[in-house]
Amino acid sequence: MLSVTDEVESLITQLGDHWAENWNAGNLEKVVDHYADDAVYQPPHHATLHGRYEIHEYLKGPMKKRSIRDLQYLVTFVKHSGDLAYDVGVYSMTIPTVDGHDRRDRGKYLTVWRRQPDGEWKIVADCWSSDLPPMI
Repeated sequence: MLSVTDEVESLITQLGDHWAENWNAGNLEKVVDHYADDAVYQPPHHATLHGRYEIHEYLKGPMKKRSIRDLQYLVTFVKHSGDLAYDVGVYSMTIPTVDGHDRRDRGKYLTVWRRQPDGEWKIVADCWSSDLPPMI
């Protein structure tokens, strides 16, 4: 039998899997649905975004162009305490280059989740960055 902590950690991993599946399927609405109304999103080379609406508007660009694709990630660990949990891991994805080619990117991420009053877990902070040097 799983402990409560193990159940939460398993659930967070599953929710992250759904996020990536929806990203790869190009389903912006389902991706954004994983974020709390007051979430903070910190993509590389961009100012911090505050709230689900700003995150939605920002993600329209890469989702519409389908420019970032083949997202894969591996959860390194999940930690949980009360109504907060976080997962840390690594990712890889294909991104376009300025010269029209594709480049495989890899990096790391940190996602913070909070249990909502209805019991659902939502992302409240999401940050990621590449391990590769910037493309000039």
